[in-house]
Amino acid sequence: MRILVGSDYHGKTFLIEEALRQIPEVDLYINCGDFCSWAGAQPEAELQGFHPEAAEEVAQLQEFLTAVDGLGKPWIFLPGNHDPSASVLEAIGRSLHHGQIITTPSLVHLGNVQTLAVPWTPPCGWNWTLTKTKLKELIDAYATTPVDLLITHAPPLGALDEESKWYHRRTPTLRPLVDQIQPRYYLCGHMHLDGGKTLTQGATTFVNAALHNLMLTI
Repeated sequence: MRILVGSDYHGKTFLIEEALRQIPEVDLYINCGDFCSWAGAQPEAELQGFHPEAAEEVAQLQEFLTAVDGLGKPWIFLPGNHDPSASVLEAIGRSLHHGQIITTPSLVHLGNVQTLAVPWTPPCGWNWTLTKTKLKELIDAYATTPVDLLITHAPPLGALDEESKWYHRRTPTLRPLVDQIQPRYYLCGHMHLDGGKTLTQGATTFVNAALHNLMLTI
């Protein structure tokens, strides 16, 4: 299976156009979030699901996902901390047919590739916050689940996370879940300085696609 993995476009035209050009050549497109830059800003985003000054970003996201869907290939989009709320994303997804927008942790079966998609991000003052409670729920739910791909927005502690400089000792990350289920691949973005890099630790290869579109064959 050939997968195109993108993340952290932040409205950059060249990344958007590059993705649309390459998607017809692959079997699956995965976007790990932060398509937007301001839509998830709190607390202003709480009433309407996105920051009032980010309406153009949200419209651009809808236009992009509609274009992706029109290419007829399976796709997955999960939000980053800068993206709008679940209600906004779910409204966008209702008119799309070939992929899905992840707003709750989900197991996605892609042929013989089992994928766990998690929309929670370590706390950073924006949207989609991973909490200790949510982390425990994930471990309880999926500790014994065989997973080929684990997809989320942010890397776990200690893997393509800019040497953990943004993660304080008590910051919840998905590291305990990774150590428990040991997926074949962990796909993410969020940490821009490690974008475009891969790293293998034990049974898991980590791929950080921040500010990139990366081709992956599994």
